[in-house]
Amino acid sequence: MTTEPTADELRAIAEHRGMKLVRSRKRTPGVGDYGKFGLTDAAGKPLLGIGEQGLMASAADIAHYLRGGAADSWKLSAEREPAAKSAKKAPKAAEPIEEHSPIRRRGKTSPPPSPEPARRRQDPPPPPKAKPVLRIVKPEVLPESELSLRPATGKDRKALARLLAQLAEPPKRISIDANIEAIGKAKAGLLVADAGGLVGCCAWAVVPTLQHGLVGRVTLLLVDGERRRRGIGTALLTAAETALAKGGCGTIEIMSDIMINNAHNFLRARNYEQKSYRLVRSAGGALKARRD
Repeated sequence: MTTEPTADELRAIAEHRGMKLVRSRKRTPGVGDYGKFGLTDAAGKPLLGIGEQGLMASAADIAHYLRGGAADSWKLSAEREPAAKSAKKAPKAAEPIEEHSPIRRRGKTSPPPSPEPARRRQDPPPPPKAKPVLRIVKPEVLPESELSLRPATGKDRKALARLLAQLAEPPKRISIDANIEAIGKAKAGLLVADAGGLVGCCAWAVVPTLQHGLVGRVTLLLVDGERRRRGIGTALLTAAETALAKGGCGTIEIMSDIMINNAHNFLRARNYEQKSYRLVRSAGGALKARRD
């Protein structure tokens, strides 16, 4: 059964694609567009679920739209920047107050002065809004004495299966034992991170190409969801990069799941750049197309 994504998850995925999630401000069920959402681009142009009567899209509609446009999100994330904050409105100037002078001129009969009009009460300007304080929380780095990296073995199959189940699209009907054996026979590697239990893994391979020579490809970098931001992913990726460089690879590339939150920011921080698209189809479908 598919779990409907939360508003925070939708907002994170939308921002990753250069979009903004708009959420209804209604807090009473059944009133207006309560529980509805919409999408805009970085400049505020409506993209989905925004009409004259308010917001119209459900969380499932937003998730379907974002996942259906996953192939375009690479370009959006590279080209779009967050919209600039709107300028604050200047406070309205106070209107001048007319006053009637009580002094009369000599030699002339003047009507009695009219009562002085009540002065318009001017409310003091509201205090300026305090700027939000950004708290930078440093990740808790796991001490090296508590973390060990080692090659994967067949005994790790159950722990690896639990890790793979955390992917956005978990693999189906695979033989972990056969895959570990195939990695061992090829110019490839598979490390696991152990900290009182298997908490992450990293796999890589050497791909010979005509145009780039030997290319090191990190095919999987995965850390348990409850143990992230502790330096485990950095330790695994550093070990893979070192092994690929020693293997003669002049270029290192990494395959990243586009639906994993914050994965691309982690890679950009390590000087990885987006260079191409990755298009995928099943090999069985290709054989069937040839027979037809």
